[in-house]
Amino acid sequence: MPYSLALPLVLFDMDGVLVDVSKSYRRAIEETVYFFTGRKVKPVTIQRYKDRGGFNDDWVLTHEIVGDYGMEVAQNRIVNEFQRHYRGEDWDGFIMEEIPLVSTEILQKLRDQGHILGIVTGRPRAEAHWALDRFGWRKIFSLLVPREKQDDRTKPDPYPLLYALGILHGAGLAIEPHESVYIGDSVDDMTAARAAKMHAIGFIPPYLDHDSHGKLLCERGAQLIISNPDTLPSLVSDPNQWSLVGSSH
Repeated sequence: MPYSLALPLVLFDMDGVLVDVSKSYRRAIEETVYFFTGRKVKPVTIQRYKDRGGFNDDWVLTHEIVGDYGMEVAQNRIVNEFQRHYRGEDWDGFIMEEIPLVSTEILQKLRDQGHILGIVTGRPRAEAHWALDRFGWRKIFSLLVPREKQDDRTKPDPYPLLYALGILHGAGLAIEPHESVYIGDSVDDMTAARAAKMHAIGFIPPYLDHDSHGKLLCERGAQLIISNPDTLPSLVSDPNQWSLVGSSH
């Protein structure tokens, strides 16, 4: 099937790209670390761990910080305490503090241009669906690859992104990696995208420093850095605009 678009497939990370998690997942890390260690971990410290790479999973990251603070705690106890803060008793925890970073109008405009939109995320399926339902995005995104579909091969492994292509191939849509773009906010996102032979756009959420984080993402393979998602419909329609690596929009 021929495509008129240079990039028919646009894949998004969810946390830090579609959804602001500074007061949800990030706060759950802080509270869980404090519960087990009695020590407060600052947002800048959490980001330093993220920037090292290999910490796409916030449960793993939290366990690492707790261990570095001198406490040996079983992973399942970390997860249970984390979820107590994040989900709450009945989806009434920190997850309620999440707000969208991309407007529905921009996402719909991408769809109207003919792009297939998908999400590749480390979120569990239930939490991804919760966000999609809350923000009215279920019908906008054609595919979702949550953590349950990743066989413990999470980003920076390219497997989750290639799995998304496999879903489309199975549906008769033969989209190749070079016809795809992944939009993410972390070094693991950029590493995974380039390893999958996809285009990579680095997104800077409002709670991170644009210049320093943008430079880091470029070092890990980002071909373009953006902080304003309203520019996406124009940018993904013509990747030839990305002539300056790390150019900012």
